[in-house]
Amino acid sequence: MRNRTALFPQSAARKVMIVGLLAMTLASPSFGRDVEPRGSGFHPYDLDRNDLGRSEGDRFISRAQAAQDLDALAEAIDGNSSYITASTFDYRGALARIKAALPERVSVNGLSTQLNKFVRLFGDDHALVVGWEKRIPQTGIAVQIGRADARYFLYTESPGRLFDERHPYVRAIDGVPIEEWIRAMGDIGQGPLSSVSARFSRGYRLFPYTNYLRREMGLAEAPEVVLEMVSENGRDSAIRRLPVDAPVKAMAAKPFRLPDDSRMLEGNVGYLRVPAHRGELADRFIAQLPEWMRRFKDTDALVIDARQGGGGRRAVLNALFPYFMPADASPYVFNVVKLRQRPENADPTQVFDDPDKQFWYVTDPKAPADERAAYARLTRNFVPAWNPPADRFTDWYFMALKPSADKPYYGKPVYMLIDWGLGSAGDIFTSAFKGYPGITLVGTATMGRSGQGVEFPLPNSQLEVNLSTMASFQKTGERYDTVGIQPDIPMEPVPGDWYGASDSVLTRVQALIAARQTSAGN
Repeated sequence: MRNRTALFPQSAARKVMIVGLLAMTLASPSFGRDVEPRGSGFHPYDLDRNDLGRSEGDRFISRAQAAQDLDALAEAIDGNSSYITASTFDYRGALARIKAALPERVSVNGLSTQLNKFVRLFGDDHALVVGWEKRIPQTGIAVQIGRADARYFLYTESPGRLFDERHPYVRAIDGVPIEEWIRAMGDIGQGPLSSVSARFSRGYRLFPYTNYLRREMGLAEAPEVVLEMVSENGRDSAIRRLPVDAPVKAMAAKPFRLPDDSRMLEGNVGYLRVPAHRGELADRFIAQLPEWMRRFKDTDALVIDARQGGGGRRAVLNALFPYFMPADASPYVFNVVKLRQRPENADPTQVFDDPDKQFWYVTDPKAPADERAAYARLTRNFVPAWNPPADRFTDWYFMALKPSADKPYYGKPVYMLIDWGLGSAGDIFTSAFKGYPGITLVGTATMGRSGQGVEFPLPNSQLEVNLSTMASFQKTGERYDTVGIQPDIPMEPVPGDWYGASDSVLTRVQALIAARQTSAGN
């Protein structure tokens, strides 16, 4: 390669370089002068400190009482956890180390954070201590974090805008690279074995809890944070400071400011918004669905916007999917599961009494013949990524979807928008559509969570620990937990999408539909 400096006299080149470096130094504060770049002291397997989660309103139990709770948790995991054998994690050894490090007077809030991190370590993406985030210090910084490709930016939720428009991207907080903060938030919020989407989804919610994260990362608590912000071109940086005094919510507000309602788009394209899988929004969606599908029947394409729909029930899936099945379509098996053998499962044919979970036990004679045949077709080449031990689990259950006479077939192209805000029932919803004829998934991967969570109370601390009791598999043989569902067309949101200034994903999908319609017309 030609040496560009040789285009100038050597003395002139040296002067240009010195003047340029001096200008850069004056234009932006020196990172080394303000904060010392370093790593953090956080490690997900360090569980022995009981003081990290302490906060106002804490209560205490004795070491002996806490030890009893740890023994109760070990029994709950051994007798009920569906995913404990899917990893090599030595849970009894980890509990023994926690027990050995207990102080004489044990903080319940501190124990909550210890156990919440502990149950994240064996690949159960439903596992958590119920309400643990309400027990940690509730003050932090009044900004939120977003992701754009490999960079992270900061924005405010109200008003919705970039925190620093000239330097939108954050390089470090308190001298620690932002990637280390993201790693710690993901490990605490979801666990090191979880998918990238699950780790970001749960870590995103923790970002405002500045002082709690500082404790976990071995950083000093201080009245303010020091942010190193970087420009779009990466050449300029600036130091910004924020007070750590904002009261934070139990959960960060959802990003993107997506609508709750469906509508028509330009180009004779329908927009069917699926805002939730539980609660009033889900019930309203199901009630209004027949009318919207009637309006959309003559459209040229349909966008199903499932982004940030969360989890909940399978009722939305059951109501919607038959519209995309031809009248003569065979039953479609998309989810197979096994349950832990528990006293509650003595009669395996009576376990799923929830009408949303229309599972059939593989040996149940009441299972319809056409659905049993569909299951048989699936299992000819079905190889689970992990084989649940036969002595601890039931045989297989399967769930099938079928056409419905009152749901007219929509046979036009369908584009489903998905992202990291879908989990549990949202994962099930997405996986049913994945790979089905005429459906294209667009966006980013879902979280990956499916496990029939059950809460187990601990006797002395009165903490409740949620554990999965079901091993759930996609039709491909992959688990949901630690994997998620990948889009057919990856498409990342841009920064403005996060705070509601734009919806570039929907705009690009509309352009994709228009281009394909034009191509088909030619």
